[in-house]
Amino acid sequence: MELLKHEIEKYTQLSLNSEWEEFSSKLTLSTASKREIIFRQTEICNEVIYILKGIAASEYNIEDKLIITRFFQERNLCSNMVSAASKTIQSDNVIAITDVEYITLPFDYFMNIYLHSDTIGVFLRKKILQHLIEAKNFISIKTSADTEVQYAFLEKDYPEIIRKTASKYIAAFIGITPEALSRFLKQRHSS
Repeated sequence: MELLKHEIEKYTQLSLNSEWEEFSSKLTLSTASKREIIFRQTEICNEVIYILKGIAASEYNIEDKLIITRFFQERNLCSNMVSAASKTIQSDNVIAITDVEYITLPFDYFMNIYLHSDTIGVFLRKKILQHLIEAKNFISIKTSADTEVQYAFLEKDYPEIIRKTASKYIAAFIGITPEALSRFLKQRHSS
């Protein structure tokens, strides 16, 4: 929890003494092992999830094929805000790609702090903006059918994902088989 407190203070340039005690009492610290489902797509999202350590991803299956729509790294929000706000079921599972340590915060409390706090709320507003920009970047890159473009995006903007994530998840993000990814990388390195 101290890691999050220091990050909030860094973002806001403010001391959190007045709000931190109540805010931290609403947080739940959890862990997930590699391949563990953090949140199921068949549930309504009632919490905001914040990744402290590790890498998670949004995934779904179609015709027995795993599709990864987005990765979430340390210091990322990874909740489905549409599900939480509209009280509808989530579209993807959130899974741990590596061992993950994360914090959950009830959505209603999150929204109250987001809208009315001048300290922690500033941090949350910045994190939501970052979340929306990253979501747009991932959506934009997913529309490209070119393996090189998608791999280069991860390589340039998310090198930790390439370093710490099994190739089968990278392949599932790009939309190819792990074998095709292996061939692509061999060809790429020999050029």
